[in-house]
Amino acid sequence: MTQEGKFIYGFISTNKQKNLGSIGIEQGDVYFFPYKDVAAVVSDLPLIQFDSLPKETLLRNLAIYQTVIEEVMNRHHIIPMKFGNMVRGEEDLRRMLEKGYGQINISLKEMENKIELDVAALWSDMETILKEISEEEEVKSLKAEALTKPPAQVFESKIKLGKLVKDTLDKKREQCASQLSDVLKKDAENYRSHAVMDDSMIMNTAFLIDKDRQETFESKVDQLDKQYNGKINFRIVGPLPPYSFTTLEMKRVEFGEVNEAREVLGLGEEATISEIKGAYREMSKRFHPDKYPGDLEAQKRFEKMTKAYQRLSDYCHEDRCSFKEADVRDWIDVRKSVVSGQ
Repeated sequence: MTQEGKFIYGFISTNKQKNLGSIGIEQGDVYFFPYKDVAAVVSDLPLIQFDSLPKETLLRNLAIYQTVIEEVMNRHHIIPMKFGNMVRGEEDLRRMLEKGYGQINISLKEMENKIELDVAALWSDMETILKEISEEEEVKSLKAEALTKPPAQVFESKIKLGKLVKDTLDKKREQCASQLSDVLKKDAENYRSHAVMDDSMIMNTAFLIDKDRQETFESKVDQLDKQYNGKINFRIVGPLPPYSFTTLEMKRVEFGEVNEAREVLGLGEEATISEIKGAYREMSKRFHPDKYPGDLEAQKRFEKMTKAYQRLSDYCHEDRCSFKEADVRDWIDVRKSVVSGQ
């Protein structure tokens, strides 16, 4: 029998309960679940592994998740939860809010009155850009050189020429992207560059904007559009929640992994952060690979110790941590998600 869970869309500042209707994944009711002065935006959903769903279903659910967040954003400032985060039920949800309250509150305050605007800039006519590159001296010189090569070396010359054109295009794009960013970031609180999709895309950047400066920022994009006189096509997506700057995620740990790490460092059923650090420090002194040159087993042992220390440091964020099975299995943490980008 499938267990009922709670799908988490994000967090808002409110102590009120509210139902937004059947707008969630699988048409579930989306509602606010308050704790102190914050609330999780959730809907009921059977516990599932989202990464095991068919691609079409996954994309449909992702679109619903984004729609819900943007609907809530019309009335509240919201910090998104990374897509796919669920808890087992109301008790776990309340525990997650209790454990994550500090980080949730900090994130809400940091992003108060902030929105994200995503700006993409693309060459309007790639053929013209490539023609400009073909007129550059180094490219012209290599083309002329290729004409003098014997047939057996023509293919190699074409590869060399293609690489030069690609490198020149990349350099041209990077220079242009830098110039555009220099203008736009002046009206932004922060910015984050994301990967470009193809050679026609110059820039794909998220800007964190104070709501009151949205109109000023968009006018700067309009000015750039006029300045480049149709050579570059600009697109703005937003306003959006601060996906690229503060998205939270829930962390859990496996008891077996935590227990093994505890045993590696020789710790009991409870330990302080200082005791974890001390145990690792003492073992490092005794078993550092430098004391056993050429001993592969010593290197493996040291790597295992280091991994154990990292795992327990990730788990233990309180003055004293319990490694008892029941406590480890109940452990929930909320932290900032690592956002892809430069």
